[in-house]
Amino acid sequence: MKHLLFAACISCTLVACNNATTTETKADTTAVKSSDENVTYAYTPAYSGNFEIGDHKQAQLILEIWKDFDNNTLDNHTNAFADSLEIDLSNGTVIKGLRDSVLSSIKNYRNSLTAVASTIDVVVPLKAKDKNESWVCVWGKEVTTSKNKTDSVYVNEDWMFNKDGKIAFMTRYEALPSKK
Repeated sequence: MKHLLFAACISCTLVACNNATTTETKADTTAVKSSDENVTYAYTPAYSGNFEIGDHKQAQLILEIWKDFDNNTLDNHTNAFADSLEIDLSNGTVIKGLRDSVLSSIKNYRNSLTAVASTIDVVVPLKAKDKNESWVCVWGKEVTTSKNKTDSVYVNEDWMFNKDGKIAFMTRYEALPSKK
């Protein structure tokens, strides 16, 4: 599963970097694609790399959920989640089950914080054409305040939508800011 998510993250980066579309770029891209057919990877990716930019409305929804988390108003988007879902957190915790149970766990954690402030660096909606899956990748920074301290963390989240357009899976990676 982690290899699958890593592939999705890499695809986010590649698609985001190759978003320009001019006539010359299209011609160059075609030439590059035909030469890439002979590339052999050291590992077989779970995803082919056949991604295209996905639905920006799904990206908008994910950022609204980020804002709801900051504002402690997650109930605003309960219906955006599938009946059952899985959330894999960076510390190894996996929250999996029925929507209400999973969201209750997330809300309990959020209620333990006095404040959350997020900034977004990148949001990329993706469509995995060979798997017919929709993903939204988000890179940002989260600053959390609890009773005794404030913490900052860089975040990479990958959100997957099911065939019904509901959020069914999310994974989160974190990195601590460097100490200067």
